[in-house]
Amino acid sequence: MTAYMIGIDQSTQSTKAFLYTTSGKIAASAALPHRQIINEQGWLSHDLNEIWTNLLKVIKKLLIESGIDSKKIVSVGITNQRETSAAWSKSSGKPLGHAIVWQDARAKELCEVIAEQRPEAAATVQEKTGLPLSPYFPAAKFAWFMQNRASVIEAAQENDLCLGTIDSWLLFQLTRGQVFETEPSNASRTALLDLKTQMWDPTLCQLFGLPMQALPKVVDSDADFGVTDFNGLLSVPVPITGILGDSQAALFGQNGRKVGALKATYGTGSSIMVNVGELPLRSTAGLVSSIGWRQSGHTNYVLEGNINYTGALITWLKDGLHLIDDPGETESLAKVANSNDQTTIVPAFTGLGAPYWNDEAKAAILNMTSLTKRPEIVKAALDAIVFQIQAVIASVRPDIKQLSRQLKVDGGPTHNDYLMQRQSDISDLVIEVPDVENMSAFGAARLAGEKSGFFDSDKQYVAYRRYSPSLEKRSRIETLQRWDAAVKLVEIQSRKANTSSLP
Repeated sequence: MTAYMIGIDQSTQSTKAFLYTTSGKIAASAALPHRQIINEQGWLSHDLNEIWTNLLKVIKKLLIESGIDSKKIVSVGITNQRETSAAWSKSSGKPLGHAIVWQDARAKELCEVIAEQRPEAAATVQEKTGLPLSPYFPAAKFAWFMQNRASVIEAAQENDLCLGTIDSWLLFQLTRGQVFETEPSNASRTALLDLKTQMWDPTLCQLFGLPMQALPKVVDSDADFGVTDFNGLLSVPVPITGILGDSQAALFGQNGRKVGALKATYGTGSSIMVNVGELPLRSTAGLVSSIGWRQSGHTNYVLEGNINYTGALITWLKDGLHLIDDPGETESLAKVANSNDQTTIVPAFTGLGAPYWNDEAKAAILNMTSLTKRPEIVKAALDAIVFQIQAVIASVRPDIKQLSRQLKVDGGPTHNDYLMQRQSDISDLVIEVPDVENMSAFGAARLAGEKSGFFDSDKQYVAYRRYSPSLEKRSRIETLQRWDAAVKLVEIQSRKANTSSLP
């Protein structure tokens, strides 16, 4: 009998579902976007009911378009947007308001108060969790719920509160309230999980004012998470056997199981992640430590650096500067640009992320001449993506002696031939671009499929297009020196601006 499995990707913008064959190929897919709810204060929320309803809709569409007998579905794997935080009633399963999206910083003041009242707080959070004290992680978002949302406060008093990330919300709904669990790749991004014990930390829960009993049970990433029939859409229930946060799922999908395995996801921003093995590793460059996955009791830890502007920089060229009508134009424009032009864009629109960690930096275009035109600016934008990713990779090298010579990549911008060759030249690495449409969904499906026997852990399911370095060492060094000089200039300028604004 032909068998299939379902991979679900609940991302920031949409919910997608994929039907996979035993060869790892996509037999059918479906997707639906959901609203980005922004209020007058700039707070960003998601409607949990909308996300749940959309999941059922895409599963229904998947089954209709594929025409398969649902009895042939073996198991389900789920990947999700990390850090987006939800609260719901344990008894009714209904949301207690909208979810706070991962980019939302409404808990900034709350974190500042904690840091002021408890001077040791930031160091405690960093030491235990590998993460900074920040409004972007769920600990602070959950604390905001507890301080500002009456329905959450009441539910906590009645021991009827569930606090969780999107994975645990979906799992609760899929199992009709029978399973309230999460797994380490998501739990390690909450700033509440002790990386060493892989358990919720009482000290951290007390620090943020959270009832530990409101948090989900932490189990293996490939645990038996219960069964679902997607509210009657399947003729028989199927097991859910794998859950991973999106970035970790992409690394697993790329088969990045060895120490030093390196991947970069090119999305709106970028996540650069490296497998550091069976013990957590503290980065000397301030990258965050997390758990990649815990498969059948065996844990892999990762270091991760995030940059803010990748696809978003291309969007800025299109919607901000009106230099292009379609992102696909950037490749041909960059290829015809004057190779001697040294225009440099530092896209610090929201500060600089890893490894610079400068929230005050402002964006700049530097080194233009009268000969700089549209192609040169487009090329500079693509180069800025490359340089930022290389900066994170370079910051990892002192910590990982066996860092891979291959950089596995995924995401829409990886279709850009100029961008991939430039990344290879500047990083001096072989770039491997997979033939898989959605690596996060495939990674979660692969994990779940290995548990259910659908996939073989030793088999290679992904084919790659490869780019090898072709730039002379001297040219590479000089190019990176220009980038470093541009970043330093931007940072100096931001310090001057801050100084001049003081009373």
